[in-house]
This record gives sequence, C-alpha cells and structure tokens, in this order.
Amino acid sequence: MSQLFVSQELVDALHSLSSILDQENVLAGTLNNVVNLSVATLPGCDSAGVTLRIGNRDTTAAASDEYTLEIDKIQYGEAQGPCVAAIDDSEPKQIHAVAEETRWPDFCKRAAAKGFRSSLSFPLNGDGSSGALNLYSTRDHGFDDESSFAVAEIFARQAAIALRNASTYAAARRVADQLHDALLSRDLIGQAKGILMEREGVTDDQAFGMLKTISQNSNIKLRDVAQRLVEERVAASAT
Repeated sequence: MSQLFVSQELVDALHSLSSILDQENVLAGTLNNVVNLSVATLPGCDSAGVTLRIGNRDTTAAASDEYTLEIDKIQYGEAQGPCVAAIDDSEPKQIHAVAEETRWPDFCKRAAAKGFRSSLSFPLNGDGSSGALNLYSTRDHGFDDESSFAVAEIFARQAAIALRNASTYAAARRVADQLHDALLSRDLIGQAKGILMEREGVTDDQAFGMLKTISQNSNIKLRDVAQRLVEERVAASAT
C-alpha cells in the first residue's frame, strides 16, 4: 500500500473542520464547509455535495455549485446512481469512467451529457438519519488515486459526525423545550392556585382540585385553565 502524502493545505483544512465541529453551528453550515473544503483540497474533485435522506426522499443539503445540484437531481429523478446506491447499501460507490459504467445506465447517460465523467460517494449515517457525501469530476478516473480516496473518506467521516451531532442537538433541544414548558406550566398552576386560595378561602390541595374539575368539565388543559385564571386576575387589577 502506498504511503499517504499529507500536505500542509490538507492539515490546515482538517484543523479548520475540527474548529467548525467544536462550535455550535447549524448542520447546513457545517456541511457547506465540508463540501467546499473537499473541492479545495482534492485534486480530482470539481464539485461536491451532501445528500440527506429524509423519510423516503433524497434532498441536497449542501452543494459547492449549481452543477452539483444538476447531477443530484438526475439521480433523484431516476432513483439510481452512486449517491442513491451509497445510501441504500451503506457502502462507498465509485464511478471510474462514466463511459465504462454499466450499473446505472439511465443516470450515466443523462449525467454524461452534462459533462460528468467520474465520482465518489461515501455513505453518512447519523442517529436516525442517512445520507452521502458526493464528489464529482469532469475527468475520467478523477478519484483513482489512493490518497484522494483516503482523504475523501476523512471528509465523509467529518460530515457524518456533523450529522450525528445535529441529531443529538435536536434531541437535546426538544428535551429543553419540554422542560421549559413544564416549568412554565408549574408556575402558572401555582399562581392560579394562589388566586383561588385567596378568593375562595381554600387550601392548596382544594385549589388544585378545583382547577382539575374545571379542566375536566370544560375539556381544557389544566395549564390553559390556570393561564386563563391568571389573565383574568391581571385584567381585573388593571381596571
């Protein structure tokens, strides 16, 4: 196996990626950096993009240029091609020369007419998400060099990390939102109980029981009953 040559440009690019992933960037911003760095550092790469599969639909989440979008669109329309196959099989897919490729005839015919000649697609797997990093070349055998393949795989791993981090962040955000809502509900119910205790001369438990009864009889959430009571008190105080 030949030794992988690591240039200073690649070292700087990977350092840039590391700093990106350390920050709280949205997924789209991180993936855009991945595809732009791929084009900048891989000699055979003329354009790049990241496809995400959401449900049963593939969509381009990041692209270095309009050409990437055109090639992606052909694959989505034909439901075939290296990107689609990489996601389906969870394995890298490479086209060495489009004129010699037999696996995806409809895609290859249409893509070749756009100047497409070779490609490399790596699968990306996140928590409940899937996708592919797609690298395109307008030259035959654009990614046959072993070093290019190895470096492209590194970028694919970084994109996969970004995808997993985004999934984790989204889950954490949902939990935080739910906790916020729970705390807000608790405060509203506490205020409503205080109003009833003062107005009706009842205990804390009795006030809570009154709120529950109103909620059940009116088929309105307990929090909404409490909020309405608090708003009525505020309005009455303002007049």
